[in-house]
Amino acid sequence: MELAFHGATGGTTGSCHLLRAGGRTILLECGLFQGRRASTYGRNLRFGFEPREIDAVILSHAHIDHSGRLPLLVQRGFDGPIYATAATRDLCDAMLRDSANIQLKDAEFLNRQRLLERVRGRRPQRARWRRGDDDPPSLGPSNPAKREILPLYLEEDVRATLKLFRVRECGAWFTLGPRLRVRLHDAGHILGSTWVELESTERAGVRRLVFTGDYGRAQPILRDPTPLAAGDVMIAESTYGARSHPPTDDTDAQLGAAVERLLQRGRGKLLIPAFAVGRTQHVLHALEALFERRRGPALRVVVDSPLAKRATEIVAAHAECFDEEALARLARVQSGASKRLHVSFTETVDDSKMLNRDEGPVIIVSASGMMESGRILHHLAWSVSSPDTEIAIVGYQARGTLGRRLVDGEKEVNILGHRYAVRARVTTLNGFSAHADREGLMNALVPLASQVETLFLVHGDNDQRLPLARALRSAGFVRVECPVNAATWNV
Repeated sequence: MELAFHGATGGTTGSCHLLRAGGRTILLECGLFQGRRASTYGRNLRFGFEPREIDAVILSHAHIDHSGRLPLLVQRGFDGPIYATAATRDLCDAMLRDSANIQLKDAEFLNRQRLLERVRGRRPQRARWRRGDDDPPSLGPSNPAKREILPLYLEEDVRATLKLFRVRECGAWFTLGPRLRVRLHDAGHILGSTWVELESTERAGVRRLVFTGDYGRAQPILRDPTPLAAGDVMIAESTYGARSHPPTDDTDAQLGAAVERLLQRGRGKLLIPAFAVGRTQHVLHALEALFERRRGPALRVVVDSPLAKRATEIVAAHAECFDEEALARLARVQSGASKRLHVSFTETVDDSKMLNRDEGPVIIVSASGMMESGRILHHLAWSVSSPDTEIAIVGYQARGTLGRRLVDGEKEVNILGHRYAVRARVTTLNGFSAHADREGLMNALVPLASQVETLFLVHGDNDQRLPLARALRSAGFVRVECPVNAATWNV
């Protein structure tokens, strides 16, 4: 076996791992790098390998940091199968189309801005955004004056990509050639997420590789993850390798306290930036449970994300992933049957803009989760400087993102090209994470230590994965590696 790592090495975005085994060249994930636009655009353009040489892609789940470069891979010549669960395929249909649409709008805005600057006889500068613009830029600073700024891919590339998906059920082996077989298992991270078990027949015998993808935890809605199997070689995530999640009851209490503060003010907003897939549905589930228990006035919740609306519909279409209680509660939220929680989904950009002038009290759940794109940026631009605003951060914030700067307590932040004082209250609710924490990863991995020759840690900032590596070595793993980008290993 030969492994090469081309993303999520010392960070949590851009997952992309190349495997040569059993006479085939396989890609595990093909994710988008996220963060500061000036640095990520170029990284997303460079694969580090020839896409035409890839025989197949195995996709663990639909999050954009794992799937977001698939259309670019296809655009560059890949035409093999993409293996995933049915739920992952359906989510990718929505998420990749949304990604292409955002990139196109970004490019159109940046090109308009550069044209105006040239007409005025000015040197092209970094694009600036104003309140009311539909979407923020994500392509970085302007290129040389005569070069058109292009999106990474278009919707036609997404359509071509979706045709390559091949649905596989968890627990059933399938072959990628006469000497290679694969099996997917439930990872409990988001809808349809899996961890991967792969067996390759080599000259020295059968070699097994296990890849955790994003390994989940016991949480509301989803089934618990299937316990990991040992591999001769393992690749494991390390997002929370040095951090523990608070108990679910504590997180529910923190969310409840934020809601009570909003009701006591009687005005303003509780902004919840949330990934459209997985986290939004989890937040709605928690709010429904909260208002099912409490007494008091009704409260409006607005989900301001077309992608989240579509993702919620996809969630409801995949009842096989949930327990009956979770599905029934989600159905009550969608139907408006909750007596004290009124949930609505915005339809248009104008509907979204109207929320900026809403005096509240109102809860707004909006994408993106790391606050690097999407409608949440406009809500922050309008409200981050107001003491009547509270921002509840319910997901991991990668380094370099606006979300991370808010978590780190910066008093002034750049949003859509303008500087804003941060007067809103910022509350971090780590208990909503869909990743296993340090204890969860240790509990999943340590029992396998004696059977694993080499364990690679990816998908974690180094302040998380390096302490986890030390702990796993102390717990009995003979070899734990923290690869750098483009590193190649024979295992």
